[in-house]
Amino acid sequence: MKTRNLFWSYFFIGPNLLFLTVFLVFPLFYTFYLSLFEADIYSSVFVGLENYRSLFAEDVFHKSFVNTFYFVLIIVPCVVITSLVLAAFMQGFHKKAKSFFRLVFYLPVVSTPVVLSLVWGWMYNPSFGIIKYFSELLGFGAIDVFSGQLTAILALSAIVVTWMIGQPVILYLSAIDGVSRELYEAAEIDGAGPVKAFFSITLPMISHTTLLIVITSTISVFQIFVVIHLLTSGGPYHGTESLVYTIYRTAFVSLQFGKASAQSVVLFFIILLIALLQFRLFKSKLDS
Repeated sequence: MKTRNLFWSYFFIGPNLLFLTVFLVFPLFYTFYLSLFEADIYSSVFVGLENYRSLFAEDVFHKSFVNTFYFVLIIVPCVVITSLVLAAFMQGFHKKAKSFFRLVFYLPVVSTPVVLSLVWGWMYNPSFGIIKYFSELLGFGAIDVFSGQLTAILALSAIVVTWMIGQPVILYLSAIDGVSRELYEAAEIDGAGPVKAFFSITLPMISHTTLLIVITSTISVFQIFVVIHLLTSGGPYHGTESLVYTIYRTAFVSLQFGKASAQSVVLFFIILLIALLQFRLFKSKLDS
């Protein structure tokens, strides 16, 4: 009986295991392997760690590394704070109204980043975009947000925030709904107002949700690519180029697959390290 159950268990999970092996596990290990070679379409030569040594000597890689952290430092706090404020504000809504706004905020999540990037690209257009219209209406004149590094990073970050807050809003709504009403009633009896109750009860009780949102948002921002590729192509002067976009250019423009694999390995360990640090930091706060 046990053997039969074991057979059917592997029979049903087999397709998923095969999919993960072919499209996740094998590419992961092959990327590590390929990073040790100087490889292009036609040939590959073993060079050991030379790809890694040359990588850290490149100014473009350094710049994309810093730019990626800029995106993380801007987008992740904005996503967490905005989604938390929206979820807290929506707690007073009627059930149907809350369901409606859940749908509204989640729509960008199921929409493709390509479509959203193109729509925002039209809005940011310095010739006929709606941003230009309101800028001229307020007396600032036409503004090209992609002409400078700072404004370009802020503009791209704003786009990413709009399509990333949907899922955190849903998670925060569920987490806040799960907080016991008795805690708020006890706080009200003790004379605590809504603001104090929010910071003393709500935030600590939903800290696990915050940890999940911070980690998943950080990983997502480290993989930012589409909006950069469609709107700035990494410009001006590599000012908005992210690590993933550098990997793309190295692999599919310069056809240096070995170096691109080394860049991917570095990105993998950066994301892993940051996720572990975030988990350790939040876990220590939760245990204290």
